[in-house]
Amino acid sequence: MEPGAAFSDRVSSFRLQGGARLAVLSNPHAPTVTVAGTLLAGPAWAKNGRFAVPGMVAAMLDRGTIDHSRIELARELEDHGLQLVVRASASTPTIVSFSAQGLAEELPRLVRLLTEVLRRPSFPVGELDKLREQVLGSLVREREETSARAFAALTRGLFPEGHPLHRRPIEVREKEMRSLTCDELADFHTAVYGPATIAFAVVGDVEAGNVATLVEDELAEWVGAEQAVLTRDEDLSTESPEERIQIADRPNIDVFLGHRGRLLRGDADYPASVLANSCLGQSTLTSRLGVAVRDGAGLTYGIYSRFFGTLHVAGPWATVLGVSADNLDRAVELSLEVIARYVDEGPTEEELADERSALAGAYRVGLATNSGIARELVTALTADEPIERLDSFPEQLLAVERDQVVEAIRTHFHPDQILVTAAGDFEG
Repeated sequence: MEPGAAFSDRVSSFRLQGGARLAVLSNPHAPTVTVAGTLLAGPAWAKNGRFAVPGMVAAMLDRGTIDHSRIELARELEDHGLQLVVRASASTPTIVSFSAQGLAEELPRLVRLLTEVLRRPSFPVGELDKLREQVLGSLVREREETSARAFAALTRGLFPEGHPLHRRPIEVREKEMRSLTCDELADFHTAVYGPATIAFAVVGDVEAGNVATLVEDELAEWVGAEQAVLTRDEDLSTESPEERIQIADRPNIDVFLGHRGRLLRGDADYPASVLANSCLGQSTLTSRLGVAVRDGAGLTYGIYSRFFGTLHVAGPWATVLGVSADNLDRAVELSLEVIARYVDEGPTEEELADERSALAGAYRVGLATNSGIARELVTALTADEPIERLDSFPEQLLAVERDQVVEAIRTHFHPDQILVTAAGDFEG
């Protein structure tokens, strides 16, 4: 691998039989290999409102296959120094993501075990019972987690029931969790999983053609159902302006100020929108919100803003802060004032110059490791973006003009539509 060469010149791309997409970058300078991937099988594809099923299917994949029990699979991985993780993400509800790594010489074994886990899970009853108890225990703990409760309330205020980003009340999730069966998980896997929507990225001391042959051989004869097309919801309305959730003995109040987002990765204004948010709230220490609410007024130790999910389904845009109950009203009022003023004025040229350099530099640093490259490659594939994005995105950030950022602010930030949710002890 030539350090100065463009990624697009070094990456080999393949469309495999069955529809899977593969990107391979050879790096002979380290004897390891990293695999990253996604599959369209997340909560957005849930059937009959059973939103816990996709996540539980993903969590069960490495708990036993037709050929290996959970213990046998774990021993096989450990004996050969391999790591394998599969998970579904609530913030990116369309996908299940997976990653694996080990020595490059173990790639055939790694790909075999990975495809076995994705293709041939056995969903043993005992493992489901153990996983169910773990999830129910996490839901008990979630009742006391101020950030999780405030964010869940935000999603319920912004997204209608049945939307994959609508975080259902804990008691509803508990009821569904207790009713899950292995047959239900197996049926979802059969209906949704398949090679047609898989995206693979492989980075390390490998040869691209050999990797393509290896992956295609392992995926051979696996046929899965086709996915429905997701529609983009443009509705930005909210149900209520504020919700407070009382949690005793939690003096630190977590607060979300947000509205429905519409930014998706791949949109023409994505670089400008990322910069618009960065100037406002990327950093607790240097962005507008941090300077005003943390440093100037001393009302919080931490405050930031971000787009919560931009892949396939646009998540909320929100400002997040932690405050004491005594400072809550003043902190919310000041935060809303800063946001409204920023929307009216836009960033200064100095703010924009600092954030251009910071974001472009951070992106390039993220591509300094095999795992960082693999993650970005597979995200580009999943978002149907060209591999050239790895080279062009930093330059796009550096080329954004102030008027483009101002337009992105007016498009994506709406102070009059902000819903405020907070969780903690308001009475203590």
